[in-house]
Amino acid sequence: MNKIFTFFVMFFLLTSQGIANPYTSFNSVLDALSTQDAQKSLDIFTKDFGQVISGGTFGVDDALGPLGVYASLKISYRSISKDNIIVKDTDSKGLFFPMLHFCIGLPYDFNTILRLSRFDDTTIIGAGLLYELFRPKAVIVPAISLQSVYNNACANTDSNEFKAWNLKNSILLQFSKIPLLKPYVGLNYDITHLSAYTSKYAGMSSDVNGFGYGAGLSVSLGVFNFIFDVFTYSDEPTYSFGMFMSF
Repeated sequence: MNKIFTFFVMFFLLTSQGIANPYTSFNSVLDALSTQDAQKSLDIFTKDFGQVISGGTFGVDDALGPLGVYASLKISYRSISKDNIIVKDTDSKGLFFPMLHFCIGLPYDFNTILRLSRFDDTTIIGAGLLYELFRPKAVIVPAISLQSVYNNACANTDSNEFKAWNLKNSILLQFSKIPLLKPYVGLNYDITHLSAYTSKYAGMSSDVNGFGYGAGLSVSLGVFNFIFDVFTYSDEPTYSFGMFMSF
């Protein structure tokens, strides 16, 4: 099992080397725009960035119980909006983040959620709570959970600096009684705030919010499990893939 986990990590590290840093044109693109166009471009960028830093938020859709642990390595990929000229100027095809994602069981059907990433000169720290609202007894009835996760990001690459946070509130329905395969669906409401710290528009900020929806699948293979989901927000998908262990 350790070999499987090592392979997964090495695959991620090798794959990520071929992806261009998508934030190196942050200053130059904004500097070339009028104030109105700069604000519009920053809003579009904020939508995409908020989704990629919060991608892969889902995993366990039921209470782990006291001292229960879920540990995962996830990869989040966001297809950029067609008008996201800040990212397109770097010839990047999308936004990409790895994420260490942990759930720890608490009493009274709560899980605490912890997230950490350092990639493309960007640090992400996240935390949240999941509450299992309903646990079914029948296979055909889904479990229902409420979840809220806050992610904070600080980026500074080649003097292109910005900071952002995302709050993702979700309701999740997972068919947790199905053996081996556990499909789930969800509805999200996102709030994202981003502030520019460089360029001639240093101090300009963006606030965006809206609903998203999607579905995923968890595959259980003993201690090791795999998860994949696709969630759409603002007509663009965010993909996440991960491997996790639960105890």
